[in-house]
Amino acid sequence: MRLVLTILFLMVCTSAFARSFSGLVKGKGGEPLAGVSIVVYADSNKTVAYCITNSDGTYRLDIPDGKKPAKVCVSFLGYAKKTFRFEEMKDGMTIGLVEESFRLREVKVAARRIETSGDTLTYSVAGFRQGQDRSLADVIRKMPGLKVGSDGKIAYQGKEISKFYIEGLDLMGDWYGIANQNLSVDKVQSVQILENHQEIKSLRGVSFSEQAALNIVLKDDAKAVWTGTADVGLGYGKKLLYDSRLLGMLFNKRFQTLMMYKNNNTGWRLDEEVLDLTALLEGKEDAGSDFLSVMSAQASNLSDSRYTFNNSHLVAGNWLWKTGKDSELRLQANGAFEKTELGNFSSTTYQTLPGLPVVTEGQSVTNTYNELKGEANYQYNGSGTYIKNNIKGYIDFNKSLGTALYNNQAVDVMVKPYRRGFTEDFQMSRTVAGGNVYDIDSYWSYACLPEQLLTVNGVNERLDLGFFSLRNSIRYKLKLSGHYLNNKLGFNYDRQRMDIAMDDSEGRSIAYKLLRAYWEPSMTFNWGSHRADLKLKLSYASQTYRAVKSGHLWLDPSLGWNWKATGVSEFSANVGYTHSPMMCKAIFDVPVFIDYHTIQTNRGETDVQRVLSETVAYKYSNPIAGLFFNIRQIYNLTSGNVLYRSNLQEGVYSLTATDYGYDMRTVGLSARINKTFAWAKTLLGFEAAHNMVRYKMLVSNSIDDARMDVTHIDFNYSLRPVRVLSIEGKSGMGLFKQQNLSHKEFSSGSVCDWRHYLHLHVFPVEKWMATVRSSLFHTNEQGTDLNYFLDIAIGYKSKRWEVSFNANNIIGNSLFERRVLGNTVSSYSIIQLRPREFMVKCSVDL
Repeated sequence: MRLVLTILFLMVCTSAFARSFSGLVKGKGGEPLAGVSIVVYADSNKTVAYCITNSDGTYRLDIPDGKKPAKVCVSFLGYAKKTFRFEEMKDGMTIGLVEESFRLREVKVAARRIETSGDTLTYSVAGFRQGQDRSLADVIRKMPGLKVGSDGKIAYQGKEISKFYIEGLDLMGDWYGIANQNLSVDKVQSVQILENHQEIKSLRGVSFSEQAALNIVLKDDAKAVWTGTADVGLGYGKKLLYDSRLLGMLFNKRFQTLMMYKNNNTGWRLDEEVLDLTALLEGKEDAGSDFLSVMSAQASNLSDSRYTFNNSHLVAGNWLWKTGKDSELRLQANGAFEKTELGNFSSTTYQTLPGLPVVTEGQSVTNTYNELKGEANYQYNGSGTYIKNNIKGYIDFNKSLGTALYNNQAVDVMVKPYRRGFTEDFQMSRTVAGGNVYDIDSYWSYACLPEQLLTVNGVNERLDLGFFSLRNSIRYKLKLSGHYLNNKLGFNYDRQRMDIAMDDSEGRSIAYKLLRAYWEPSMTFNWGSHRADLKLKLSYASQTYRAVKSGHLWLDPSLGWNWKATGVSEFSANVGYTHSPMMCKAIFDVPVFIDYHTIQTNRGETDVQRVLSETVAYKYSNPIAGLFFNIRQIYNLTSGNVLYRSNLQEGVYSLTATDYGYDMRTVGLSARINKTFAWAKTLLGFEAAHNMVRYKMLVSNSIDDARMDVTHIDFNYSLRPVRVLSIEGKSGMGLFKQQNLSHKEFSSGSVCDWRHYLHLHVFPVEKWMATVRSSLFHTNEQGTDLNYFLDIAIGYKSKRWEVSFNANNIIGNSLFERRVLGNTVSSYSIIQLRPREFMVKCSVDL
């Protein structure tokens, strides 16, 4: 902790002593010029600093301390380039440019790979694309500062993007993974990052946003015309394989659509392409949460295609109409229909039980996923008024059926975690004269979960759950001499019901209600390049469980600070204290099976968790140098956690809440750096994270101190050193260590995993490509096999069509072994892997 604060202090000091120059750039007629590039060079012609003039022609140039600038170059298209010695640079200086007409002769234009203009960062797709890239996500992974998760989620400088636009329109909403993973890179000109993006026009310059949005700029031949792709793949492993897709798209200024049907049984789960990727950023989530879930087995180091035996189908439709200059209507619907076969073995050691007993499980289960989602979104986004109404619906028929060998006893498995949900989100914002703002926000959500579970002792448990959530607020934002005073009044209501029945026994019903009214005054201060946000939330909460009611008065303060230290450096810090009331899932006091062999009972008392959180972050973004860096330190202290007494009897693992509570402390540090080089389109990336959690364990009647350490380190690279060869790779390490600090004999020790990926793409002649994909996994666990996999592919690609032959798992194990450490358990698992498979695929650009 001290080391982190010291590093950040040094960074602050370095930036604090940087020299700053501000001024104005004008044309010959005195008109201010926006978008002018001002670059400072050293004697070696190495870039020292740069900036872009704002819309009013003003600029701010920050020279880092210790640098030795030699000259300043000012350039703008259509104007003569101006160069002068740095000694002539003065604070407040007005720079004049003269128009220049010139005739282009034989000129080669080499576009910059990354360009910046104000808060917009533009990545050239051609500057980062390599011959093997097919989807948009493939290229974004090679852009410094950006990261694409395994689920398709995109983050910029450590924060998830808030919006995903295509040609400035929000066609995909929360389900942008469909476009990210299926839009052909052949149709994309550039990828723009809109930093500090405020989507509401009337709040731009009034309400600051730290979130970034992403905008896809298409090539001209992909605009205002129907385009699409048809893929057909057939192959054989242990059975006939298929992998197909039909995709149609249209993008113009008044209407956009993306429609797709997709299927495969090659191991790639398709329902993950329609996950809600941005909804949680707004703090909007469905009411309640599932008690039960389908059976699962995960090998976190492996891609799904190595161990998933599936039959998957996905239908998705997205339509957006511009109904007026500032209004639009978006409709979305999708359905995912999948069957996956699960075969695995696991042994679980319980650290909270004397003697560290071990439970073994072998599962042979078929999971069925039948999910339907729909959304209707209307939005008016005018210069003074913003109105949005969003309606979402969800229904599924997911289930797990099969058998399990539990402690050498054969049992039937049946889980049906059905869910139906409906939400509506209404927002209105009005900005009046003087910059004052009125906001109204109304959100409600209802979910019904008629769940069923067959327990290890053959009892059929039925849970009928109902969750209703209401969030209403009104806010007034008053502008005072460049600062903003906010007053927000809110009213939240939650009602949760749970009916429980076991076979033919009489059912039991539980009801929980939470009413929370609050007043939240806040103040935003702006001075120079600093911004501070001070917020207080005073709330009264009434909780009712069964017939018992309790009232609480809570005060939640928070303070945030942001400093744009230089044109490339930014600091931020946040500290806050919040009260989060426990909901029904953490309160119920009747025994409920949460999986087929685990039963849980809570206190039956209303309570609250209190969280003290602190975050310090530094971000460095230098597009000209192609260097992006961010570091973040966090500290969380969570009070009000419940200790559970555990017991294992006749194969049933029971968790019973006690009257003991404890504090949990989490300290974390994460950092990521990316550097791109013009030579060979090289990208180097390094990422590291460490989290330490201090908590309590209840072992028999002893409350023990415990600690969990998790460390991840990753290094990735991509380059094309010669025309015939492209290289992509990644190596990483994960270290997990669990300790019982009071009784060392109950500690799980440590596990260290290593993973390596290397993809070689060879282009022997034009239009031909050969690919070798290899991956290696090993661990420090004694007796655990080395896991190595090898795939090969050969393909021919013309302008409109491509054909390829793929051979997967040419070399590879049939089983994957792994040990996983948790806070209170240690598990060892063996997962069945897919066999050797061959496939021919043909893709046509429609």
